[in-house]
Amino acid sequence: MNTRNREKNTVTKRDLATRVRLAIKPDIKLHQAQVAEVISRTLDTIRDALVNGNTVELRNFGVFKIEIRKERVGRNPKDPSVDIRIPACKVVKFRSGKEMKNQLEAATSTDTENPPAAEPGAGFGSE
Repeated sequence: MNTRNREKNTVTKRDLATRVRLAIKPDIKLHQAQVAEVISRTLDTIRDALVNGNTVELRNFGVFKIEIRKERVGRNPKDPSVDIRIPACKVVKFRSGKEMKNQLEAATSTDTENPPAAEPGAGFGSE
């Protein structure tokens, strides 16, 4: 996989720690490992709250909550005549906050207004 594409599409915990450290660098001097530890403990606390059945609400960001997905019948695409019972399970649902929704809508509208330029020679006919 191309590292450049991965960086563009995925933010890892390490990337997040780097960004946070750089954002707070002028005010607070922390080492990368300290910031990573704070992020890890924050995520652990969120996970523990969800495991205990609590809803986690982060203002202007969003809400994490546990929902139970009902039991259902599935089918194997290779053999559709066989029904497979898929048991009920708990899943984490995320609903974005108002501020995030607004930012996502603004980003989406600019993406659709300014589509990427077509590569030369990508058309159907010669010009």
